[in-house]
Amino acid sequence: MNIFITGTPGAGKSSLISELIEYAKQQGMHYCGMLTPEIRKNNIRVGFKIIALPKMKEEILASVDYAKPKVSKYGVNVLAIERIIDIVEEDFKDAELVFIDEIGKMEMLSERFKEFLSKALGSDKKVIATLNLALLKEYKNYGRLLWLSKQNYSEVKKKLFAFLANDCAEN
Repeated sequence: MNIFITGTPGAGKSSLISELIEYAKQQGMHYCGMLTPEIRKNNIRVGFKIIALPKMKEEILASVDYAKPKVSKYGVNVLAIERIIDIVEEDFKDAELVFIDEIGKMEMLSERFKEFLSKALGSDKKVIATLNLALLKEYKNYGRLLWLSKQNYSEVKKKLFAFLANDCAEN
């Protein structure tokens, strides 16, 4: 029931998750989860937001302006992750799908995120998550792994839409 989308930066993992969420929304599926879109200033990435689904409440996940803890050049707001997970938890019970963008180094700084991830992956819910390459070994055995690239984007997207469509047909 768990699907991990991985690939090199810029392959379109977050874009694909956003398309899947939009499809789930149009189909009336119950879902929860989180998105972590980039924050850009003058076309330069300066941080990331973290957004609770489906309520769309958001916080700043990381910024070049934050101090510690650091992941690369970004200071991570661990309390923001935990506040978002608290919101996501409210919708978890009724969700049939859980979207997580992403399972990455920043998110893993939060014990609440790790607890939620473990709960979601061990549940009977379908989980679709983007997986940072650095965590591939740790999580690849928890579900099906799909490698995404710019070249196979359409093919992977088609597989995942079929996966969700089959779920809709069962309901």
